Amino acid sequence: MSLIYFSQFVANSRVLAYAIAMLLGLSATPGVAAHTVSGWQGETPSLAGPSKSVAKSTSDVPSVDYAFTLTNDTSVDMLEFYASPQTATDWEADILAGKIVQANGDWTIITLAGHRGCIYDFLAVFADGDKLEKYGINVCELETHTYYEN
Repeated sequence: MSLIYFSQFVANSRVLAYAIAMLLGLSATPGVAAHTVSGWQGETPSLAGPSKSVAKSTSDVPSVDYAFTLTNDTSVDMLEFYASPQTATDWEADILAGKIVQANGDWTIITLAGHRGCIYDFLAVFADGDKLEKYGINVCELETHTYYEN
């Protein structure tokens, strides 16, 4: 179990370094482009999808990515995860896109691309059919978001 928490710490450190480098317009590591981090594995999830129905003006706002660790500390696998700005009228694309966040402590890094405000609503769909909606999550201050069992 300590290995999992250590891995989360390392992943959060990479995400923090990535975010700082992007905000400053610098490379996260010497010799690496400004939008990559050395050692980063896997794809960065995208929120782009046709269901977005709220128009946003981003001409005066710099593009910022928010990242956090999503942890499934339930006894059921998480099959889908949605995060939409609180002002959106529909859920955006499934961020997991087929990846399963397994039960009992599995985790993944979620990246919300582009600045569209800090307050988001989340929807998690589990293998047993349960759907959990959480509203008003401040992603600008979020490091880890964990689903627990009651």
